[in-house]
Amino acid sequence: METSQPSSQVLSPKALIPDPAAIIVPRRHGEVLIEPPAAELAEFLTSARANTIRSGSRTPATIDILANLARRELMDAMIRFAGETGFSPPPPDAAVRPWVVTGHQVELYHPGVWSKVILTDALAKQSHALAIDLLVDHDTVDHLGCAVPRWIGPELEKQMATWAEASALPAEFLSSPQGEEKTRWLSDLQQFPLVQTDSLREFTDQWQEDSDAHYVSWMSRSRRTFELSFGMDVQHVPCSYICSGLAWHSFVLLWLRQSHDWCKKYNTAVDQYRLEQDITNPGRPMPNLALTEKKMELPFWIYADHQPRQRLALQNNNGLHMISANHRIDATDLLNGDLLSAAEKLRQRLESVALRVRPRALTLTMFVRLLLSDLFIHGIGGALYDQMTDQIMDQLFGVRPAYACASAGWLLPIAGHIDQSHADISQLKWRQHHLRSNPEQLVPKTSLPGQALELSKQRHDLITSINQSLIADRREHRRRGVHWLQRRADFRQLHEINARLLTLFDPQVNQIASQMTSAELTQKNLSVASWREYFIALHPRASLQQLVAVIRSKAT
Repeated sequence: METSQPSSQVLSPKALIPDPAAIIVPRRHGEVLIEPPAAELAEFLTSARANTIRSGSRTPATIDILANLARRELMDAMIRFAGETGFSPPPPDAAVRPWVVTGHQVELYHPGVWSKVILTDALAKQSHALAIDLLVDHDTVDHLGCAVPRWIGPELEKQMATWAEASALPAEFLSSPQGEEKTRWLSDLQQFPLVQTDSLREFTDQWQEDSDAHYVSWMSRSRRTFELSFGMDVQHVPCSYICSGLAWHSFVLLWLRQSHDWCKKYNTAVDQYRLEQDITNPGRPMPNLALTEKKMELPFWIYADHQPRQRLALQNNNGLHMISANHRIDATDLLNGDLLSAAEKLRQRLESVALRVRPRALTLTMFVRLLLSDLFIHGIGGALYDQMTDQIMDQLFGVRPAYACASAGWLLPIAGHIDQSHADISQLKWRQHHLRSNPEQLVPKTSLPGQALELSKQRHDLITSINQSLIADRREHRRRGVHWLQRRADFRQLHEINARLLTLFDPQVNQIASQMTSAELTQKNLSVASWREYFIALHPRASLQQLVAVIRSKAT
């Protein structure tokens, strides 16, 4: 299928980026974060549609050329993946629309992540743009399944329902559950009564019918079917499809040609972020690129088919070579001359030994924001980390392409079924603390039994004696004055009296201890119930429909 020539992305004269101070994780149910505000994003996209060139951009002409090429290749990738998964391709005029792009790892993610997709779709509909969701299939997947809440006696616990152990392989090489493995996993999901929702039935029915062994397309098909049922039409495309194109290899080659300067700027941006955020761990949010005289790490992954990822490095030894575990790719002759011709040679050399070069976090959003999207929708972590990307792109290309942040606190409706009558654990801890030093306060003094009343009087006399001796020593400016030894004896006697008093009030002491145990259990159960990262299909459809409606209303 032929596609029309896509327009270059549009960049506003003033960068449209989130305010980091406004990016706060929404944890309570019903909280939605969109920064900048959705109305401002829709207005930006409407303006982008009215323009067809980069107004006021300082980007080099090479980047404009790559942007056109990258968008053509992404269009082809969307058409190819839609055909493979059985969905409609982008509309005929998609190439000349603004493109709103989001993306995430291929996993069973929660409503906060899904909010990015909802907003992407809502903005596209509002602004006659194209909504695109990148499936980051070069990342590993932490869990092949999801966490599910379940009552174990009086305790609410999170249990993992997985079909296999996690793998060190990128998602593009994973397989979906098949045969008995799938049957067992789907059966396991039915054993959690708290989450037997209509949403979960839709997913499990789709999974049951879909025999595709490829993990990424299997996952995509189930989620896109679900999204279409909400009226959301977002094109899915794996990153591996984009990263097989000439534009991607040209981008990689730009880094190879400018490796020394660009890697230093990369490290400077990461160092500056740590300084601004008061981060002392050199590995957070990501480690610096390792740079030596003979070897240089680049912000990319490299791996062979069905092999774990490795960090891409360049070695300067009788020429410049790209290094992987078992291969040395000579790139010396690619450092000069026409970029596209050299990039095609790089692609052929990698393909000849079945090697793949893929982006790490900052280089992925750099490639997408710089060459593909008119507006990129991040989650919270990505939006904060892209402060580093902004600094790098500003230095390398003179632009900060537009992006936004979206998330939501959307919780399972189970916290309301938890008895919260003993939830005020702080008050109970205060009472328990003061009980140890003032046990007679458990009951009014007028109700104290005879032995307790006598012990209380002795306690009061000891405290008075201790205070008087402290005052006397302070007058002589001595910390350990003549009364010090007597105070030590008085304190020991005071502790003994407190212990004897406590034994006289066992019922009250036990009651507070019981209330503490109940309060701690309630607090733990509420924490499990209020975890914001449960898979979207564990939520009732009506609840998810409310989330969709809230985000759409903000975009309108």
